[in-house]
Amino acid sequence: MLFKPEQGFRDYIEIGQANLAAMMSEPCPLLSGVERYCAFLQKDLLTGEQEVTPTAALLFMNGYMLYQSSIATALTGHAAAIYPLLRTALESACYGYVMRTDTAIERLWLNRHDSEAATKAARKTFTSAVNDAADAIGAAKSHPGTAAIIKQAYQQAIDWGAHPNPRSILKHMQEAKDIGTHIQVDLTGLHNVGSFEYKRSLLACLDFGMLLGIVIIHGLTHVSPETVQKLRDLNDMKEALLESEFPETYAAMGPLAR
Repeated sequence: MLFKPEQGFRDYIEIGQANLAAMMSEPCPLLSGVERYCAFLQKDLLTGEQEVTPTAALLFMNGYMLYQSSIATALTGHAAAIYPLLRTALESACYGYVMRTDTAIERLWLNRHDSEAATKAARKTFTSAVNDAADAIGAAKSHPGTAAIIKQAYQQAIDWGAHPNPRSILKHMQEAKDIGTHIQVDLTGLHNVGSFEYKRSLLACLDFGMLLGIVIIHGLTHVSPETVQKLRDLNDMKEALLESEFPETYAAMGPLAR
């Protein structure tokens, strides 16, 4: 294996910022879509008085901020790098959900670093936090499909980049070229604006925006019917974008169950 890096740190920064600037300068349905999710999370959910534990509130806010960071990363074109952020954003919201009214679980999280025993106790509780939150939300909605969607998205984030699994690497390789002495294989870090992977990363952000909305909305104590309808409208918008940007995928999957 002969390594031949052609671009350095400053190239990475400049190309990423150029992609971001180009995307922000022109109207784009995908960008408008993720902006709508950000506005919903900030202005419709994480606002006003809510009867949740302080730590749950912080975890909901942390999930929202990590979600924004995943979008900013997607806009640079670094598609694989969004998934660790999206996974942790969803985890953060689910952590908040399971401790929203349970001060005992809150203390487990707060005391995690106090001792080895405390670390083990926290791990035992929070390793299953995403599944636990998903199951509870599915039961509350009387719709087990919701639980399955949350769990599937979490696992897909791991497959596509939150862990260095094959999909997170091999999907970003270019077609091999025979250059005589070697077979050249290029690994793309930053995808061009408008490319398949660029658009897919923004669509993933839309999906996780919906899931964050579902988890947080079920974790709050005061949510108006109008707010619930806004989230449904955002889901309809997301499904329309999936159908327009990736029609073959949409035809195979069908609409997300509401």
